[in-house]
Amino acid sequence: MSPEDKNFNGSSGREEEDYKKEENYHEYESYNDRDKDDKNPGDDFFNDDDFEFVDYDKKDHAGDGYRIKRIKERRKRKKLILSTILIMAVLTLVATGVVFGYRFIKNKYFSRGEISEEESITIPQLLQLEQDVNIVIAGARENLLEPEINSILFTNYNSSREELVSLHVPTKTLMEIPGFGLESVDKSVKYGGMDLMRLTLETGLGMGADHHILIDVYTAVNKLDGIEIKLDEPVVIKGSDNLEEELKQGVNLINGKTAVNFLLYFSGIRGDVPIENILKQRLIINSIVKEIAGENEEDLSSNLALIKNYIDTDLNDEELCKLIATFSEIEAEKNKSFALDVTSVDLEGSIFYVPDISQVSEIFAQEETVEEEETVTGETVSLAVLNGVGTPGLAASVSEILMNLKYDNGKDKYNIAKIGNADNSNTTEIIVNSGEAYVMAAAEDIKDVLKAGNISVREEVKAEPDIIIVLGHDYEYKPLEDEESEASDEAIKINVLNGEGTSKLAATVAGLISEHFNAQEKVLEVAETRDADNWDYTQTEIIYSTSRDGVEELARQIQEFLGAGVIKSSQDNAENVDITIILGSDYTRK
Repeated sequence: MSPEDKNFNGSSGREEEDYKKEENYHEYESYNDRDKDDKNPGDDFFNDDDFEFVDYDKKDHAGDGYRIKRIKERRKRKKLILSTILIMAVLTLVATGVVFGYRFIKNKYFSRGEISEEESITIPQLLQLEQDVNIVIAGARENLLEPEINSILFTNYNSSREELVSLHVPTKTLMEIPGFGLESVDKSVKYGGMDLMRLTLETGLGMGADHHILIDVYTAVNKLDGIEIKLDEPVVIKGSDNLEEELKQGVNLINGKTAVNFLLYFSGIRGDVPIENILKQRLIINSIVKEIAGENEEDLSSNLALIKNYIDTDLNDEELCKLIATFSEIEAEKNKSFALDVTSVDLEGSIFYVPDISQVSEIFAQEETVEEEETVTGETVSLAVLNGVGTPGLAASVSEILMNLKYDNGKDKYNIAKIGNADNSNTTEIIVNSGEAYVMAAAEDIKDVLKAGNISVREEVKAEPDIIIVLGHDYEYKPLEDEESEASDEAIKINVLNGEGTSKLAATVAGLISEHFNAQEKVLEVAETRDADNWDYTQTEIIYSTSRDGVEELARQIQEFLGAGVIKSSQDNAENVDITIILGSDYTRK
């Protein structure tokens, strides 16, 4: 046997079998061809044209052997493996993109992150707002391009009094929107942005506005890692999804969603929430301002840079810094809020409000409650006190009275340079040896203290002491114990403060108290009516601060007359009155 035969026989039996099959097939084909030539086509009942071999490909079957088929199968498997690898790679890339995309979104929208030097806001050297300003402040749910307004404040800052007065306007208040007719005021932003809202409020309230601020409350609060609000009592609010959320009494740390729901709940859109409760919105606004301001200038810069993309305002960065810094430092008693007087109407199943602006000008023309400043400069004036009556010790007694008079900062008003006697005089003389304004003011003050005397000025002479007092017979000296006895016979002084928020509540109640208790004789005197440090008092407080006869008893009678409140005592009498009444919501609810 030749090597070729050996090689052939050494091949697999399977290949030999395949070879024989192919050989037999060709012989079969040749036989069929010869048979066709011998037969008459017409002799068969069927011929080949009557059959269609759909799945049979003569060419492929005849030309492709088993080996070629295996090669094709291998190629298919390779393609399948490569396709699987490619799909896995794509899926890996997608998964990586999801992970890093999530981190990007989280860092961009829900994390404070690091503020670069380029992004930070430069803080002006002087942060105090030095001029008066009227500004419209509005809160939105999220999108500043198509904002859903949930709070509107018309705010006035008085720089001389360092006082902030805000008017809360229900979002569904009907006003004439220039160019669009009568609509709810919140629609003005949709039609023409904050410029149109400002113009609408100027027209509707009769007050000019200098600037505007629109805040994306949801995102801003989340960027600031939440804000804190302090509640005097538990509150249950409902969001736009009508799900309840309970806030506890005391300090609550809330996120952007809760802040938006809080503003929306007290915006006046719900018929089951009294419109007066719109004043609770200031808790959110004040807290946002304080959180942005932070503890120092660095906090202010970084916080403002963090949320500046979520504030729409016509103020530049420097002006916005000043406004936030100033508003955050305003004392509670000087940060006043009022609700616009409105009447609710039902239009097609929705609540709207018709405004009454008759009290608006009065709200923003708040009378100053601070005491008038001293007309003197605070300089100590030298005195000579001379006895022109002859009563022993009179000059020394008067000197003691004058020496005890001090300025508010504790500095002595008068320095006694000389005590002596003078010729007999019927009239007290107050002789001024200086043309200085503060010395002249001191002479007027001395005349008021003595309740006697004529003032004369030696303008051409400047000598020591600044003022010479010659006591005459028209001066009536009263010992200290007599003054205390006289004071005990005076009417009891009271202050009435509005701690609930109803317009003119303090003045109205003060009038009722005076009319009732002074019907027969003057028992009490109302020294002052004003707003309390806040409008969140749920219980009326009647606080007595002196031990004068009848004060505690009068406090009890006032409690009975009001039909509300608790009686308290206090050693702090900074207001220099006997009784202070702080009206709470328990009085208005009864």
